[in-house]
Amino acid sequence: MTRLMIYGASGRTGRHLVPLAMQTGWSVHAVGRDPVRLSALGEDISWSVVDANDVAAVGDLVGSVQPEAIVSLIGGSLGNGFIDEVGNVVISDAARRAGIRRVIQVSSLGCGDSRAYASDRLLAAIGPVLAAKTHGEDHLRELDIDWTIVRPGGLTDGDMTGGGRFYDDPRVHGRISRADLAALLCDCLRSTSTIRKILSAIDRSTLSGPGDVRQFPMLVGN
Repeated sequence: MTRLMIYGASGRTGRHLVPLAMQTGWSVHAVGRDPVRLSALGEDISWSVVDANDVAAVGDLVGSVQPEAIVSLIGGSLGNGFIDEVGNVVISDAARRAGIRRVIQVSSLGCGDSRAYASDRLLAAIGPVLAAKTHGEDHLRELDIDWTIVRPGGLTDGDMTGGGRFYDDPRVHGRISRADLAALLCDCLRSTSTIRKILSAIDRSTLSGPGDVRQFPMLVGN
């Protein structure tokens, strides 16, 4: 079995990702801030309570567990800033220092080059959060590791549809359930074709965008 560390594991997407990752052969180490929610993930899950903005604690944990891959699902306010930036920078740097090559960071549509295609309504509602997530993305992209940035569309709590798809295109819009996003992340972990890619995650039944948008040809298991 290979070790996977998931930050934000007890959140609404993490609660789907943990069991799916285990089903595909990963040994999961869950990380979050609430011991009650972490312990509820299951008896077979190892877990740690760590604030993602704590440089020393995150570094010690990553160095101790030595996962083969890290997935970051974190987000939220942090004083005058957002953990989306600060925490992801800390996690990315800890991975680099520990020699962990594979890091997947879940961001959002409306970040980076997709901001130009975001609606005014979205930017007015969560513009500062998107800016923070963009800074986290930018920092990860500067590191010499095997990163992937995943930008989901609007997240829903519906059942898995099987319609989740990646698009290597910042112009797309749509929604995706957290369950389907978790399934895409599991596929991403098994695919070298996603390394150093920024991928939009959308349920194909909700996809909108220019007529030349094409699904990303992800090769799973290579």
